Amino acid sequence: MTKIRKYWTAWLLTVCCLLLFIIPHTPIYAALTIDPELVTDWTAVAQNTVAESGVITCSSNFLTTLHIQAFLDSTTAHTGTEFFVLVSSKDAGDEDWHEFGGRKVALIGTANTEPITNNPLAATSTTCTVADTGGNYETAPMAHWIAIEDGTLVNSELVLQTAYVTDTSISWLDGTTNAHAQTTPLFDIADTWIVILPLGTNRAKLIINNTYDADGSTLNYKINDVEVTALN
Repeated sequence: MTKIRKYWTAWLLTVCCLLLFIIPHTPIYAALTIDPELVTDWTAVAQNTVAESGVITCSSNFLTTLHIQAFLDSTTAHTGTEFFVLVSSKDAGDEDWHEFGGRKVALIGTANTEPITNNPLAATSTTCTVADTGGNYETAPMAHWIAIEDGTLVNSELVLQTAYVTDTSISWLDGTTNAHAQTTPLFDIADTWIVILPLGTNRAKLIINNTYDADGSTLNYKINDVEVTALN
């Protein structure tokens, strides 16, 4: 009986191995449904104030990432602004917010502002002319963020500086999205970062603590989110 059991065990293993090779394998790939959304467009934050972004509803998402941009828009010395994310386990109400991911202190320094002399600076431009340079435009390593603060604030944008010609021009990596009028100011202290929210978050929002430096600079910030809402 022992020999028979061994025979049938070996036979079954052989059949299973053959089936693995004979039966065609069809790989299964999940297509993601990705939904980018504007949460809060460029918004000013006054000196020595605490602000909050719009609230993001995440309860039906598999994954949510926050895409944050900010820049100083004055030449006042600034020891930093504190940014942090609050998440809630509840669909509504304000008694269940919790900090997530730690606090980031950003936008440290004294910004230099230079007005654009192009009349106007066209959309898709990668260089603007200026009468003067200096500040981080010259002293910081290249591939750093600078801001174009449009007269219509929501048309502002960050660009990644790549080069300069002293007292002549400033260049960046990709073309501008918007056209900008003559004398539109550049600012040379800006930052961007991403926060990935934990699975199971129902709501989230960004807190901008500009009391970190009580007599520091004003600033502008913008936040988008990207949501994975389905696995097809």
